[in-house]
Amino acid sequence: MPKLFAALLFAGMLPFIAGCRSAEAASSGEVKFRRFFCWGVPNTEANARKYAEAGVTDIEVKNRKQFDLARKYGMTPYWKCFTPAGPYPQVVTPEEEKYFAYISGRDLDPKMPKAERLKILHRRRIEKQHRYGGEQVVEVDTQSKPIPCFVSDDGLRLTREKLDKLMKDAPEGVAGMFLDFIGYTNHHGCFCEKCLAKYRKFLAGKKLADTPESKKLFYREKLVDYYNAVITYIKSKHPAWKIALHIYPDFRDDHLYGNRIKADYCHQTVAWYFKWEEPKIRKYTKSVVGHAKDFYPHAEGIPFLGLSTDESSSLGYKTPADVERELKIILSAGGRTLSVCSGSAIIEPGYHEVFRKYCGKASPR
Repeated sequence: MPKLFAALLFAGMLPFIAGCRSAEAASSGEVKFRRFFCWGVPNTEANARKYAEAGVTDIEVKNRKQFDLARKYGMTPYWKCFTPAGPYPQVVTPEEEKYFAYISGRDLDPKMPKAERLKILHRRRIEKQHRYGGEQVVEVDTQSKPIPCFVSDDGLRLTREKLDKLMKDAPEGVAGMFLDFIGYTNHHGCFCEKCLAKYRKFLAGKKLADTPESKKLFYREKLVDYYNAVITYIKSKHPAWKIALHIYPDFRDDHLYGNRIKADYCHQTVAWYFKWEEPKIRKYTKSVVGHAKDFYPHAEGIPFLGLSTDESSSLGYKTPADVERELKIILSAGGRTLSVCSGSAIIEPGYHEVFRKYCGKASPR
């Protein structure tokens, strides 16, 4: 009986032991990211080598030299980054406009020295709890620079024109293109006359009342439609190109809507520049990875991590130990791909070693 009891006890503990070993593997760096997207550029031989050593597999390039460096060091190059086009800046509420003017320093002397100006802006942004396009922690927050009203770019006239210019000089052999900064200045909509007219038409067509929920549906629909129209146009010119995009800025009414977009690689924030708690990072990682194919079977959800290494900035600051903690959480939640911005932070002393540990010399599992 004692032997039988011991055997049964050991068998019952097997799942627990396996779980512990799995956790130990993640914490030791044995489990690693298989793919690593960098929102930086390989502009010198030295940093191209460092990016490759850190495990970067996919990277933006803006000229032929960067393209050649990426290829030389075994990284997949994407040709430039498209940001939205529109006939005028988005229109926000008077309160949001006042906030925007304050954190962007519209009242400051344009001849003021740059260092002095930045010091004032950092102080103001800390005061207002500005989140640089991440999830808001106060009721009113905006981007610190305006975004064009892409909803009003009827027929994608300006968008197609901008894309044509970007694609014109793409070297043969690029994998595709990055997309970023597509969203709303105030995180929830644009209130220009064209947008409001389209909103009224949307309500009539769907027989909906003018409610906050209706606004959310409309502005999310316009956002997703624009992404998909841009992707469709790029692929009409380059069918084999892959599209990697960062969902940014945050859409406050639906943080993880990216799986509605037909991108090949959709980077969604699971850890912003400002430090988030472990349960949130874990929850977002599982959602980004687990629901990536809900709308498009070919899509892959990429966990995105924001990283600022400047302690004096109003943008959140993380130490190498903070980054390691977040990488371990993402890995343990099932993430096996990674996207990081600022890209240059990846190769800074202290941080570079952390990324090499969890992204370099990957051992797929």
